[in-house]
Amino acid sequence: MTKPAGTPRKQPEPRRRVKPKYSETRQSQSHGSPTLHLSPTLRNDLGGGNIPSPHAGSIWPTPSESSAARTTQSASESARSFYLGSTSYASVFAEEHPIPDSLWDQPTKDMSATPSVNSRTTGSRHCQMGVAISIVSKLAPFSLFDDLVKMYFEQNRASVFVGTLIIPALPQLSIDLEQLSSQSGNDSCAAYVNMTRNTIAPLKVSATMAAADFHTLFTGQNLRWETLGLVMSISGSIAQFTPPDDPIFALPNGERIDKEAFIEDLIHACNDCISLCQVHGAVNDIMIWMMYSNLLVMSAFYGDNYHGVWRRMGDCISALYAAGIHCEENSVEPLFLREARRRIYSSIYRCDKTLATFYGRPPMMSNKYSDRPQPLDLNDDILATSDQERIERALSKLDSAGWDTEGNIWPVSWVKMRGHISEFKEGFLEQSLAGNKDGDIADKLQKVFTDCRLWWESVPTHLRYDLYDEDVAWSTLKPGIALRMVTGYLDYLHLEFQMQRILRRQTQTAVPALLEISMKLLSTVLVFNKQRNQTYHIQRHYPWIILFYCLPSAGVLALELRRCTLENVPLPSTVSRADLIRNLSVLISCLESVILPGDGNHRLCSELNKMLALVLDEVLNYQPTADPKVSSQGSGLDGLGTGFFDMPGFDGEPIPTESEDFLNWLDNANWNNTYLF
Repeated sequence: MTKPAGTPRKQPEPRRRVKPKYSETRQSQSHGSPTLHLSPTLRNDLGGGNIPSPHAGSIWPTPSESSAARTTQSASESARSFYLGSTSYASVFAEEHPIPDSLWDQPTKDMSATPSVNSRTTGSRHCQMGVAISIVSKLAPFSLFDDLVKMYFEQNRASVFVGTLIIPALPQLSIDLEQLSSQSGNDSCAAYVNMTRNTIAPLKVSATMAAADFHTLFTGQNLRWETLGLVMSISGSIAQFTPPDDPIFALPNGERIDKEAFIEDLIHACNDCISLCQVHGAVNDIMIWMMYSNLLVMSAFYGDNYHGVWRRMGDCISALYAAGIHCEENSVEPLFLREARRRIYSSIYRCDKTLATFYGRPPMMSNKYSDRPQPLDLNDDILATSDQERIERALSKLDSAGWDTEGNIWPVSWVKMRGHISEFKEGFLEQSLAGNKDGDIADKLQKVFTDCRLWWESVPTHLRYDLYDEDVAWSTLKPGIALRMVTGYLDYLHLEFQMQRILRRQTQTAVPALLEISMKLLSTVLVFNKQRNQTYHIQRHYPWIILFYCLPSAGVLALELRRCTLENVPLPSTVSRADLIRNLSVLISCLESVILPGDGNHRLCSELNKMLALVLDEVLNYQPTADPKVSSQGSGLDGLGTGFFDMPGFDGEPIPTESEDFLNWLDNANWNNTYLF
């Protein structure tokens, strides 16, 4: 605006060419561009002659009041999909009489009104046609997603989702998507409107519904946007643990799917589904499953430092509370739905505690406000059966804590185990994030740890890795089960490690116990160094396990080893100097080999590997000086070149030399592409 009149506008620089996404090279291009507005060609395909303005074709309305296909469901019935607890505005009216329908009403003014054809505003009143076309086009060919979802439940030994509730929906979904893809013009618009109407409506499950019929509530004529989002997020999750050269990424036309582009496309399409559901106030089980799965895929793809992961965690918790899934008392639920809700509650609760520990932020969920217990240790097939006698036999084989008593290991076994450990993590986080407000932190932490240890001793022996011989566990059990067993045990050890860190801040007498638990974590994780020949799916889990459970403990051990070496004092009797040096050497070697090409943690592992190597080099090359004063003033590493603590940190600050200061620095370092799940 400050240039003289007539000055030519600077031409924009040409955009760099981007490799086409998998969805742009498929035969499904005829479904339209993934942009928000329709191309002129596509508007013609949708019946451009009936569209009075260029903007009318780019939007599709939500169900209008005058729609002939509108259901007879009232607004109050729709609002009842939201949970109102005992302190809510309506609770006082329910003490003696049922709550009047008027008190359930949501502010629905203009929510379902058809927008003007000239309206360009996006928001709660309408959505854009291009978004719908983009979502549906991502699911072609559906045979790929059918295979991925089935593969997910075959390989995932700790799935939060009940596979027998999702897999039966796939045949009908294939039919639904084929019909959507074959429609055009007003028929296509009407189909998307109907899906939006279904998304707005509550997902009502009667107490007598059979598990085999559950999928009919979100497929076929009841198809919802969250259904498509769930399929995409589950597919993206298993794709992350599948090698890029796997035959599943080969399309029928001979082309291959770019794995990373495929996952990123699914993340964005699933985000669109979530936005549609949130815009229209949808809250139901399928939506919560979709958002939680989307959270895990994003954390793996972008890293846990990505703020979108934290935001999505809040979305999951908000929807879970709004649906009332945290409350089980007085709920009338069939067995399959009750257990599915216990699993998702337990998993989101655990994820909240994991992220709270990772970020050092207060958790967003508290078990004090929930009566939803941990899930029963049952196989998915039991939840899907309608044979009541079979169900009763399975329930009779559980102990008082809900564990299987016949030595069976189900996917839900690990969900249940880690959910229980997270309950103790909540007690630890209360003390860890409370600062110096409580004077008896040590006593409270000791109680938490004592209760956790007693619980761990009550866990069935066939699920406890510490009761197995290392070689027996990996040779007699399936690799996926052995991996989950190690992870559960590490989760238990890591809780003690974090508590010992807090106690170390209170007193030096906690150092021996901190070193002992650190050594135990390190030696347990190093079992993966012997499992380099496992499948891609198993190896893909190694980096995050090493990063989360091993590197902090290795940092404590390395720095304590260095301190004792420079001060010429022995290590506490809880650790052996020779074993410590040997394990640190193995870890350094392990980090160079277990990170698969293209893994998002490659840079982080490389940098931390350099740090550990420099510390170990300083210790091994240390030559004590003859003058004790010189030894006490310097590192005694004259002529050895740059040492570990001469290295600048990632933000230019020097790296702290005390073990606890180093851990705090490590916690607050700005790592990118870290992977926690």
